[in-house]
Amino acid sequence: MAFTIESAQAMFAGSGLASPIPGILANFEELSVEDRLAVLWYAYTETGKSITRAALGAASMALVEGMLNDIKVMSKTEQTQVMFDLAGRVDTPLGRTYGYFSANTKLGFWYQLADWMNEGIVAPIPADYSGSADALLLLEAVKKLDGGQQIQVLRDIVVNMGYDPTVSPKATPKAEDFQLERTEPVVTGLTVEGITDATPLAYFEAMNRDDFEAAIALFVEDGALQPPFQKPIVGKEAIIAYMRSEAQGLNMMPSRGITEYLPDGSKQLKITGKVLTPWFGVNVAMNIAWRFALTAEGKIFFVAIDMLASPEELLNLRPPSYK
Repeated sequence: MAFTIESAQAMFAGSGLASPIPGILANFEELSVEDRLAVLWYAYTETGKSITRAALGAASMALVEGMLNDIKVMSKTEQTQVMFDLAGRVDTPLGRTYGYFSANTKLGFWYQLADWMNEGIVAPIPADYSGSADALLLLEAVKKLDGGQQIQVLRDIVVNMGYDPTVSPKATPKAEDFQLERTEPVVTGLTVEGITDATPLAYFEAMNRDDFEAAIALFVEDGALQPPFQKPIVGKEAIIAYMRSEAQGLNMMPSRGITEYLPDGSKQLKITGKVLTPWFGVNVAMNIAWRFALTAEGKIFFVAIDMLASPEELLNLRPPSYK
């Protein structure tokens, strides 16, 4: 069979549990701006305890240094307004600048603000803040997530703050992201239980070296990559731009998988494992499933990255025909 994006997306459909993350993010969008900031504050004070300080110290914060220093010398009232404007996606000069940052830069920006809030340099959440019933319910839902799921929620929250540059009348080139030094050894020499195909193994090793040119060379020209809870990114140019912006410093640790062979020689694979991010310590990993569609020539037509709903799903690798 010839793969299409739609048929590839349906690979191993129904083989996993529904993730709570899309619902949490949808409910987050319904909160007031003050409640959104309170949820973000919790995410950084709780999940943020595992942030790797060495990675932050090694990163060049030049892109955000000026913006952070401007906020640092503001009055507490002005600092609060800046954070409200970012959470409310208000069109301000700072909001536009923030909108062009990559995910890693945004994570670093809010980490520094959270650090300063702890130190009293930046205005904290008001002492009399009590939170709406919806915010308190959402906080409880976030608390029940495992560390890897909390990382994904935190990332999606900060990525979607600031003014959306896609609607800016004077769009400017996106700022080049700072480089992250790896604080953990690069995982190489991978072996994956149940997988002998060289293509996914080469993909993981290239990604773990931040060698995105080698990774994209494994794709067909019109291939696609689907990040967690997002639409597919189609075409080599778009995929490698995403990799450079979002995948820098990741350590992918696939552990086991299954392969289904199709009549025309193409294959579909599901591989589960863990991913360590450069911002968080080795004790906080995301439980991930990768779903590959490979052509008969061994090229990647499609790969989906799924955040697993529970750690137990790492062991759930039965193909649909076994259900």
